[in-house]
Amino acid sequence: MFYGISIYKLDNGKFEVTSPDLPECVFQADSVEEAQNLACNNLPACMELFYRQKRRAIPLPTPIAEDDYPIRVPTRVQAKILLWNYMVNNRYRVADMARMLKVSQTQAQRLVDLTKDGASMEALDDAFDRLGMAFTLTTEKKA
Repeated sequence: MFYGISIYKLDNGKFEVTSPDLPECVFQADSVEEAQNLACNNLPACMELFYRQKRRAIPLPTPIAEDDYPIRVPTRVQAKILLWNYMVNNRYRVADMARMLKVSQTQAQRLVDLTKDGASMEALDDAFDRLGMAFTLTTEKKA
């Protein structure tokens, strides 16, 4: 899963970074390289702040524009995004998921916390399995 970011040079010499898929995610960097590195950390943090904490579904990435830079979302975060969106689309709260999955509320919270590594891939896979779904992976050549 890759999100596109747009990088624009500002009059002050800094670079502004935006994401067409996550319009609330805007930040500045001193170079294009720094912008790309910051985006790897900032995209999940923006998803957490602007979507998860507001109980909104996280937009999935659209095809990346020719001039944009692809930012790969870690596999664990991809699974958490999909699980979170499932919860939102079905109007489940974390407490509901905890009951459905027969885990503590803390464990359920870890399954959807985008900025921490508290849930293993096995725990996420088990959660999807208990919900009657499967998390599948694909491979693709880097851009």
